[in-house]
Parts: sequence; structure tokens; C-alpha cells
Amino acid sequence: MKRNYLLTTVLSALLAWSSATAASVAGRPKGPIPQTQPNIVHILTDDLGWQDVACYYRSVRGKESLIETPNMDRIAKNGMLFMQAYSPSPVCAPSRAAYMAGQSTLKAGVLHVLGGTPSRPRTPTFKYIDPIYTARLSLETPTIATLLKDAGYITAHIQKFHFGGVNHGFPGPLDYGFDFSWTTGPGMRYNDPDLWDPNDKKRADYQGIWAPLKPDRLSNFPSSHDPEAPYSLDADDRPYDSVVDLSIRWMDKVKGQGKPFFVNFCPSFVHGPIGSRDRKRLELYCEKMGFPFPTEPGRVTDKQKGQVNPYYAAMIDSADWQVGQILTFLETTDDPRNPGHKLIDNTYIMVSSDNGGSTHGGTPTGSEACADNTPLRAGKKSAYEGGVRIPFIIQGPGIQADSINNTPINLLDMLPTYVAMSGEKPKRELDIDGCNVLPLMLGQDNTVKSADGSVRDTMFFSFPIEQFANSVIRKGGWKLLWNHVPEMNGFEEVQLYRLYNLDGSVCDLGEAKNVADTNPDRRDAMLKELKAWLKANNAILPYKNAHLAGAKLAGSEQVPAVIHTGIRDDVVTVRVETEVGKAKIVEALLFYTTNGSGELRDHKNYEEWFIASATLHADGAEAFAPPGMTHGIFYLRDANGFVVNSELLPARITPGSDIWAKGSEGQ
Repeated sequence: MKRNYLLTTVLSALLAWSSATAASVAGRPKGPIPQTQPNIVHILTDDLGWQDVACYYRSVRGKESLIETPNMDRIAKNGMLFMQAYSPSPVCAPSRAAYMAGQSTLKAGVLHVLGGTPSRPRTPTFKYIDPIYTARLSLETPTIATLLKDAGYITAHIQKFHFGGVNHGFPGPLDYGFDFSWTTGPGMRYNDPDLWDPNDKKRADYQGIWAPLKPDRLSNFPSSHDPEAPYSLDADDRPYDSVVDLSIRWMDKVKGQGKPFFVNFCPSFVHGPIGSRDRKRLELYCEKMGFPFPTEPGRVTDKQKGQVNPYYAAMIDSADWQVGQILTFLETTDDPRNPGHKLIDNTYIMVSSDNGGSTHGGTPTGSEACADNTPLRAGKKSAYEGGVRIPFIIQGPGIQADSINNTPINLLDMLPTYVAMSGEKPKRELDIDGCNVLPLMLGQDNTVKSADGSVRDTMFFSFPIEQFANSVIRKGGWKLLWNHVPEMNGFEEVQLYRLYNLDGSVCDLGEAKNVADTNPDRRDAMLKELKAWLKANNAILPYKNAHLAGAKLAGSEQVPAVIHTGIRDDVVTVRVETEVGKAKIVEALLFYTTNGSGELRDHKNYEEWFIASATLHADGAEAFAPPGMTHGIFYLRDANGFVVNSELLPARITPGSDIWAKGSEGQ
């Protein structure tokens, strides 16, 4: 097998690390580990906040957290903790697609969790309409799974995926290159009968201990120590978890096949609904937070700040326990590829979140406080730091123990980093935005370098969705937000914050002071760079709603009406008014489906829509109908930013709902 220079560097660091540490590990031989490709285990949690992990809480606040995460702390103690790690998006689906592809969310094409359906006003009073976007990453895109498979790895994806389309789960992890995962279609079944017997009600449980209790979150806690009972308790009164058990059984099966393995372990913790199957841990955090054990399933407190939710704390505790189960397996299991060593000696294991912590979660009686991201501003769904800064800890060969790194990294950096860990050059042509951060992890560099060798000092984000639609540029210690919907959310259109001083010390991490007006040159330069990035990546930004119920937005009287639509051969066309006083059309796209209905229903699992380019004309636009298209809608943008559709789309009560909004007829 050919080895490139980077692999030699990685293995040299690995040899030095193992030689220095092997003597201190009881029962392990002294001397280097053979030059074999390392295993890679990424535990990608859901909605875990930057300050939910005790080692982060301790580092930032200088005191102990009420929430216990000893296993994540153990990884940080044995490895590296990144203080400025980011998710590509403040919500899960686009973040996970970008991570899997190593691309920005704009390039990957997934912008939120509800894509692949016609975009329309969320209610008749919404001033803006979300841009159109797809529900899935293209199947033609090289992924972490396909690239590591090319490099000789056996790969597995376990549990949450969430960016594979709307049609009965297709495409799923197997379609994106994973060897082992659940199959698409009705029901969640994993594709190895040795590991997944659908008749085994204990082990064949897709959701595991994250599954909410029924009929409410205080009913039917697991109480049996019977090993055959679903969710039976172990000796430590922990409920059995089929999800982590499946992960361990898969690693145990493939470890002897002579190949390295990659596990993309994606538990549903700590996403809502907020609750816990672990009564013992819930009792513990009620006591630590000063609450009596609840007698009703509703909200336990009205406090909005601090570690005030024992249910949420118990969920974090369970997530940490899952980490501990995987870590302990790696620490105690012999490595057949490296006799005399344990799997952990040649494994990179990391824990991260898919986006910033969710500050509120659902309960039977409404929303309650969850993650406290202080000192960061806001949380999930927000482009402020609380929505995109995430915990990221890693240990593995060559990584200095108990180290802290303040260089910004991003989840989309993982694809090139994992390829570098494998030691193989990609066999496919890549169009990626992420950078290889392995040299940073190994202490060989204190900067992140792009493929051309230049130092990366700039990151971009775009979340052009809902009432907090923003695009962001972070450059050095500065961060600029371009608010796309100021008329709807009431915030300044351009916001500039200085997060860090030149010496790296904290300046305004909480984004409390907008300094755009006092730094006009920097503001204008950063905004220009952000707009150039958006244009280069064909960003589709929110549309203004011309049919707003109530006070109209300025320019709505200039929106041109559609006067004709047609199709001839494989060309579809739309014509609009061009009279004096009508705004010019400046952007055109065709949104189409291959299984469309006349009613334009967008109910889940019914239709999936895709974007095709269109050609502008003086009086409208035209596009080639993609093969198999059954229905299409033109999305035109006029010079004032209003959307003009080739057929009218009534508002919906809620996104994704098939309930027509009252009073929306004729919009």
C-alpha cells in the first residue's frame, strides 16, 4: 500500500506518542505500535451545548458544573479540547450534510430540516418566504464514508442521519457509502442479520434509551434487572441502551477483519422532547439543583438561565454514559491488527455536537429552559455564537494529553482530516471547503491551512431561514452578521462584533455591542467579502412576501403578475408583466418534482422537490424540464426582492403541514 508524506508524519507522531505512554499503561508492552491505519470513531451528539460538557464549563467559568460528564472529560484529559469549534449551521440537517461532504451548507444544498418542498409563507402574516432548497445531499457527492471506504476502511453509521430526503428515508446512510447502517423504507432495520434481529425486541430498538417514556415523562421508568426485559437496569441502575450496544457489537465483529474501521455514532441525545428514562439520574439532578422529585410531568421551573433543568441534565448524563461505554470498549479490547495493544492505542475518538445548544425544549405544558450557553449569545437556530459554537474533544495517536486549542475549526474540516488520518490520497475529485486540521491536532502547526498552503483566517456561514435569517463572516477576531429579514425580526441589518482582541484574549464573546457604525471600513470590507462568497456559491436568499396579510412591504405594488405559463417539448416558460411601474425580474429558478400532484401537496413522504437553473428573458424565464419532471414551479425574484411564483402558493399554518391557512385563498 502506498504511503504519502502525511501518513509518514502521522505515524511518526503515533510512534512517539505510543513509546512515551506505553510504559505508563499497566499491562501493555513497551515500544511502538505497528504502522497501521488508525480507527476513527466520531460521536456526533444532537444539540449538545458548548457549556453542557463539564470540562468546557470548568474552563470558561472556573468552577464545577452541576452536570457530570466524566467520560467526555476523560477524553479531554487524554487528548485535546477545542475552544473555538464550529458547526456549519445552527440546525442539524444542514450541519450534518456539510460535515459528511466537507462542504459549506450552500454548496451541499441542504439549508434546514424541511427542504424538498415548495416554499411558501409560514403564515399569512409572515413578511418573508424561505428560499427554496433540497432535502438531501446529492448522491453524486463524495462523502466521508465513500472516501474512507476507498482508503480501505469498514464504515458504519448508527442512528440519526437526517439529511437523506423525504421519501420514506431514501436515500439513507447505505446510499451514501456506509457499509453498515439502517435500511430505508418502512421501519428501521440494520443491514446485518448477525447484529439486528427484528424479532429481538430488546436489541432491535432503533431509538434506545433516548425514546420518550409513555404516556408521559414520569411514567413507566425502567425498574427491572431482568436481562431479557427491554430497558432492563444494569448493576449501576442504568437502563439498557440498544443503540450503544449495537455500536459496540459492530466494532467487536469487524475488529478482526484486518481493516481499520470508522464509526459515525449519532445518538439522539440531547434533542427534545426533554425527558429521561434514567430515574436514578433524574433523582440525582433534582437533588443537585434543589428541586423535589416532580409529581407532574410539566415544566419543573420558570427559570431561564443556569443549570436549572434536571431532566435535561439527566439526558446529558446519559449521553456521557454512552460515550463511556464506547471508550471503555476501546480501552479494554485487544487489537487484532496490533497484538499486545488495545484498540484505543490506535483509534481517534472524538465527541462533538451538530450545532449549538438548544436553549429551550418542548414539554407537555410548553417550552422549558435547556442549555445555558452563557457567555455566548442565543442558541440553536441562531447565527450568533450560541447557535454555531460547539464542544469538540478528541484523543488519539500523537495528540497531546490535557491540551487546549484555541484555533477555530469547523465540522466540515473533518472530511479532509479523516482522509489525512487514513494516509491515502482521495481517489475521487473533491470540491470541498473544509481544511485538514490533523497537523493542528498533532501539534505540528498552530494554524489551519487550506489545500494551497494559505492560512485560513476566515469562516463563512449562511442560515437564510425563518425569522432569524442571517449570513455570517468571521475573520480573525471579528464577526459580521448580515440580517436578511430586518423588517421581520427587528434587528439591525448589519451587525459587527469583536469577539477577540489581537492577543487572543476575549473581547465581546457575548456579541453584546454592535460596533458596525464605529468601524465602517472593516464593516464594509467584511460585508463585501461575505456577499462575494454568497454570490460565488449561488446563494438563494429569503424572498419578500408580496401577498402579506396586513401592512404591505415597500415595493409590493410594483410586483409583476404572471400572465402566461406554458410548455413546449421539454422547455417550460413563464411570462410576467413588463409595463411601466412594474419591477424587473432579476433571478429565476425552476423548482420541480418527479412525483408531483396537482394539489401541490408537500406532506412528508409524498413529494420531493429539486432545483434546476432557468434562463432570464426580458418578460420572464424559461428552463429545460429535467427528465421525469411531473410538476414544476418557477421562483422569480423581482428587483425589490419579492417572490413571483408561476402559480400561487397559499400560506401554511406551520412549515411542512398540509393544513391550509385560514384566509389564505387566492394569495
